[in-house]
Amino acid sequence: MKIKNAAVRETVRIAIGEVVVLLLMYIVFFLVDHFDRSVVLGGLLGAFCNILYFFLMCMGLNSALAQPDQKKQKKSMTVSYFLRLVVLGIGIAIGLKMDCFNNIAVVVPVLMTRPIIAVLEYFHIGVREDVVPSCAVQQSENETDGDWDE
Repeated sequence: MKIKNAAVRETVRIAIGEVVVLLLMYIVFFLVDHFDRSVVLGGLLGAFCNILYFFLMCMGLNSALAQPDQKKQKKSMTVSYFLRLVVLGIGIAIGLKMDCFNNIAVVVPVLMTRPIIAVLEYFHIGVREDVVPSCAVQQSENETDGDWDE
């Protein structure tokens, strides 16, 4: 599977947002006097799992859009979604089960994907006009009737 530039670019945007969230989280833990090694490790594990999840989502979308018909696209996205959830679940389970990771620090980066995307879109950070239209054009060429819920 070939990695497309748009997938890498969007993953880097999310990774930068995750770094900002990690720094803010570390500052909060430091201010409430609970900053230790487990917070750092938990934050890194949560951020890594979340970035990996987002990258796999981009790759799964690219793979699905490359499929010739709509049923294969839907099946590809379903398998991709299931595998992403398994990977994310294993990462979070490891973080919550092992004592060397702070539980809150593991979960916070995973929950911050949607706010990161909202902030990046609101301030137009790293948004290029050629990314979304190319995906939309590619999707519209593969659609037959426009309905994914058959």
